[in-house]
Amino acid sequence: MADSFLFDIADSLLEKLASYAHEDLQGIKDTLSIVKCVLLDAEDKKERNHGLREWLKQIQDICYNAEDVFDDVECQNSRNQLVQASGSKRMKVGHFFSLPFFRLRIAHRIKDVRDRLDKVVADGNKFGLERMDFVVEKREMTYSHVVL
Repeated sequence: MADSFLFDIADSLLEKLASYAHEDLQGIKDTLSIVKCVLLDAEDKKERNHGLREWLKQIQDICYNAEDVFDDVECQNSRNQLVQASGSKRMKVGHFFSLPFFRLRIAHRIKDVRDRLDKVVADGNKFGLERMDFVVEKREMTYSHVVL
C-alpha cells in the first residue's frame, strides 16, 4: 500500500522542508522522516485498531497545519520580492516594520507544529509499528508510437 495519502503528504512536506535551514524546521523534517517509515505499517494495521486510526488522523492534522505554515512563508517571500521590486517607499517602510511580527508569529506556529508532532510520535510508540523501508521505483519513459 505504497500509495498512502498520508504517506504522500509527509513526503511532500519533507520536500518543502529540505529548502529551509531553521532549526525547528530541521527538527520537524527529522521527525517526519521517522514517521514516514512507519506510516505504511500503520496504514496496513489501522482497520483493526481504532487508536491507530486516531493517531493517523492527528498526524494528518499536524501535516496540514505544517503545510499552512510553509504556504504562509512562501507567500511572505513572494510579497517581499514584490515590495522590493515595485513598491513605493511608504509600502516598503510599512512592510519593513511588519516583518518582525510575521517572523515571530511564524516561529510560534513552527514551534507548535514541532511540539505537537513530537508528542504524537511519542504516543505512536505504543502501537508497536514496524519501520518499513520503501523504495521509489523510477520507470522508464514510454511512448505510444514506435520510432523507426
